[in-house]
Amino acid sequence: MLTRKRLLATLCALALAGLSGHPASAGSLEVSPVSTDMAPGQQSSIVTVTNREPHPTSVQVRAFAWSQDRRHDTLTPTQDLLVSPPVFQLAPGASQVVRLVLRRTPNDAERAFRLLVDEIPGPAQEGQQVRFALRLSLPVFAHSTNTGRAELDWRIMPDGVLSVTNRGTRRAQLAGLTLAGPGGARMALAEPENPYVLPGVDRHWQLRGAVPRPGSVLRASGVGEAGQFAVDIPVAASR
Repeated sequence: MLTRKRLLATLCALALAGLSGHPASAGSLEVSPVSTDMAPGQQSSIVTVTNREPHPTSVQVRAFAWSQDRRHDTLTPTQDLLVSPPVFQLAPGASQVVRLVLRRTPNDAERAFRLLVDEIPGPAQEGQQVRFALRLSLPVFAHSTNTGRAELDWRIMPDGVLSVTNRGTRRAQLAGLTLAGPGGARMALAEPENPYVLPGVDRHWQLRGAVPRPGSVLRASGVGEAGQFAVDIPVAASR
């Protein structure tokens, strides 16, 4: 099981790339699409990996079940989403189609996976610079027969925690999430950097700095799959 305090520093950038329709890239690798949605009853999909560098490279693609708690993301090896081929070589400028096969259709809520696409650098030749391994982390969502939607509850607790609970059956995307005070001044948020809130998950962001007074109203804004959003949230009083 792979658990990380910060899943990847590129998650927000990848989410925004997915919204804009651009492929994801890291170093010599380019992957398209940046996010995969498998419709109800759909058992397979594809992603395309392209080598944009003037030298050959080896690539490994792995699938993980993806879960969340209040602040962290967890990736667990799974056989519910198969990847073929899992390892391959790419000549300069060449592309490889990678097939994703879903072995089990979700019953109720959407199920989330992540693909880790790793470049495996070969040994440096004499006179060449040392090359480092690169990684892309891409979301894959498998929909149940009930496509549903995200249903978010927003709260700001007295201790300065922004809580977003997804009570729906589909993930919510909160890319570029920011929080502003009554005067419009932006307030810093500490973790999580991942812009998604999966179904059934309560995510927490800690406000940095002074805690707003109870009863004051803060505005959360960002970019979701339907475009820009803004939500006014009152600060809860202490019990």
